[in-house]
Amino acid sequence: MQGGGNGAADDEADSRWMSYTELAEARRITTSSAIRLVLRRGWRRQQDNQGMMRALVPPKWSEPAPGRNIDAAAHFAETIEALEASVSALSERAETAERAAQTERERANRAEVARRAEYSRADLLRERIDALRAALAEAAAAVEVARHEAMEAMQTAEALRRADAKWRSLGTFARVREAWRGGPPSETADETKPGEAPP
Repeated sequence: MQGGGNGAADDEADSRWMSYTELAEARRITTSSAIRLVLRRGWRRQQDNQGMMRALVPPKWSEPAPGRNIDAAAHFAETIEALEASVSALSERAETAERAAQTERERANRAEVARRAEYSRADLLRERIDALRAALAEAAAAVEVARHEAMEAMQTAEALRRADAKWRSLGTFARVREAWRGGPPSETADETKPGEAPP
């Protein structure tokens, strides 16, 4: 089990565990926005038995935000594109930030030994290091988003695989019947053995 946050939501008697997707649907925001909301608010997080990350959401945050109305398909596509761009950009920024932070720490040490009068320059370097740490925190949030999207993609792929396996297990007659009905194989059709006519 993986936890996070400061546990402030525990004080709410009606708080409930919600997945990022459920929170996004309830608030009518994108999944990536829901993840950032959880991280920003410091709500407790943990994985359920299926490996899905859930957050303990206070009652007032599990309701739609006023005036929010989104197109789910459009936001999903937007989220995927933004995620891919963010992961790539933040990964590069994280590597650059780490190298820059190391360089600045070395420069700060040399400045301290050589000229103690340059305290103002050391303060500037510390501010830059703080900014780099903030960039690393953004990269961590992007990784969390990528992990969640990958889990959902794996579950969708597994569901499609099972549906395809059921369809292939049907006899010819059952497939024709389901195609004639214009829908995927039903539970009744799934019980028909290959080569047998349905009841």
